[in-house]
Amino acid sequence: MNTEAVLTDLRSRIQAGYPLLFLKTWEEDRWERELAELVLELERGLVTWTITQGLQPPASGDANEAPSAQLLVSQMARFPAEHVFLVKDFHPYLGDPLIVRQLRDALPTLVAQRKTIIFFGSITTVPVELVKDAVKLELPLPAYEDLRDEFDLALAELRGADDGIVIELSVDDEDRLIKAVMGLTAQEARKAWRRALHGRSELSDEVFTTLIAEKRTLASGSDFLEFYDLDEGVGDIGGLDQLKEWLSQRALAYTPRAREQGVPLPKGMLLLGVQGCGKSLTARATARLLSFPLIRLDIGTLLSNQRGESERNLRSVLHLVESIAPAVLWLDEMEKGFAGVEGDAGGGPDPTMLRLVGTFLTWMAEIQKPVFTVATANSVENLPPEMLRRGRFDELFFVDLPNFDERKHIIGIHLRKRGWKLEKFDIDDLAQRSDGFSGAELEQIIVTALIDAFGQGHVLSNEDLERAWRSTVPLSKTMEDKIFALRNWAQDRTRRATSDSRVTAMLEAEQRNDSLVIPDDDEDELPAWAQLASAGQLKAALVEYVRGDGDVLFASMQDALAPYMEVAGDYGLAARANPNTVLWTGLSQPLCELIVELVSTKRLYVHPTDIERYKQLQKGLRLPVLKEPTDEALPRASWLPSSLRCAPHAVHSARLARIGRMKLASG
Repeated sequence: MNTEAVLTDLRSRIQAGYPLLFLKTWEEDRWERELAELVLELERGLVTWTITQGLQPPASGDANEAPSAQLLVSQMARFPAEHVFLVKDFHPYLGDPLIVRQLRDALPTLVAQRKTIIFFGSITTVPVELVKDAVKLELPLPAYEDLRDEFDLALAELRGADDGIVIELSVDDEDRLIKAVMGLTAQEARKAWRRALHGRSELSDEVFTTLIAEKRTLASGSDFLEFYDLDEGVGDIGGLDQLKEWLSQRALAYTPRAREQGVPLPKGMLLLGVQGCGKSLTARATARLLSFPLIRLDIGTLLSNQRGESERNLRSVLHLVESIAPAVLWLDEMEKGFAGVEGDAGGGPDPTMLRLVGTFLTWMAEIQKPVFTVATANSVENLPPEMLRRGRFDELFFVDLPNFDERKHIIGIHLRKRGWKLEKFDIDDLAQRSDGFSGAELEQIIVTALIDAFGQGHVLSNEDLERAWRSTVPLSKTMEDKIFALRNWAQDRTRRATSDSRVTAMLEAEQRNDSLVIPDDDEDELPAWAQLASAGQLKAALVEYVRGDGDVLFASMQDALAPYMEVAGDYGLAARANPNTVLWTGLSQPLCELIVELVSTKRLYVHPTDIERYKQLQKGLRLPVLKEPTDEALPRASWLPSSLRCAPHAVHSARLARIGRMKLASG
């Protein structure tokens, strides 16, 4: 659940008269602000309590009383009906039988007077005596839309500092920076942005690796997860062009426009292939491409002798992975981790391993968080068949031994990485000689040659590389039968990570012959937002329309969307914080709901605007006009001329952050 969903749930519970709510959070400041706005919308009084300051504001006659947990219930009784009490860090006192009895005695009065006590803190312990009368909720960490506001504040602060940020950021850059800190609290995210962006003049990969490293502490509390630094990128992978292209396309599925168009989140991929051909390297490079933290899970560490403990360990780990999301979950050599599922010559399948596989597959099917799973395997003999079924992973790739061009690329990567100029060596000859060598074996040739050359007191030469090549026996010779069997199995069951050289040659020939596909002229004449709207992607179309125009009036928006949906009706929009602040009327219910959702999720923002813009369209509302939003309660409905933008207002963002749909009276 995101922040807006939790607030909606709390609103309904407070209105329904729930007397006791226990809320767990590490973000006291953020959630106290959210709850204060919620109580204001409900037009109820809000009173906070701490053991250091007591009730604030105090009830009449209580100003001189010392704060006391024992007196809390009696002091609450002095407040009038319809109040919400935010009680912080009260868990140490809930072990006192007297206080628990006081709360139980007060329940009928709390319900009758429509009062709600919210116990609020990082520890939520509900006494057994109150379990049936209380509701316990864990407040979520900030979602993307919450971090959007925090990022804007952090960016403004950095740009305002004398030695702060001077970098220009695109929409996609900002999206990557926000996604990189998801899983942190709002305060942790602000500190991470300040640290990573301070004094920067350009946005480099180092910024994202710094941000992602802030999540290391989230995984450090688990004995089953290993956090990896993002040292390698896609450029460090030799060859595998089909796999790289596929990954680049999946990376686009995490962009804001993909979310607006309802593009589903990718699940992950299974890399099957010969040992030493870059499967593990690809897992690490994938995390850097997505700007996600890389977390490695060793299934073997989950196993325990106690019945049910292994399954509990896995559920705990998967819950932790979701809390860190977005993330890349790496299962290395999966066939060894799940060994025993298919049984062996000595007996049937391992029941514990069967339950682990079932739990993991259910999690993969149901997860809603952005977790991209990368599993690697060197053989299929011990892999559960259900793991290989389509739908578990987005794609099953076979990583074969590198071809000639890939071997050249790999040799060049490892020489450049160690500071050697490629033109000094005959790379073509070495690549030609090393047919059947894996990427790891090619790297070892270079490492061996460097050590030998240094030991003999001379600079690396072609002769050193040739001697190292002659002394290396590739795995393709020592395990020829197994590799042949693996290739045969993968022939018609997997997608090759490297494109067929014959297909590549045909494509290049077509490009040389200017073979073109004639586009649909009618479709290209429509702007991007209209193409989305005509395809039924109305949310994405509205965001794209506002993004393209920059500042859209509600009246103009109605006219633009009229060909694609019902836009006129008996509904209107108003600010929730001040319901008499009317934004626009005469809208259809579906259009109202569409705008409310986009504003609540911070994809669009409401801005006050000049009434002259509406007059130019000869449109407006027959209501008193507000020049700007106000916190003062309005005695009657008033019109705030406003527009929609893709960025928050510098002053009134909080007042217009939540809007609601209203039904207009007939006539």
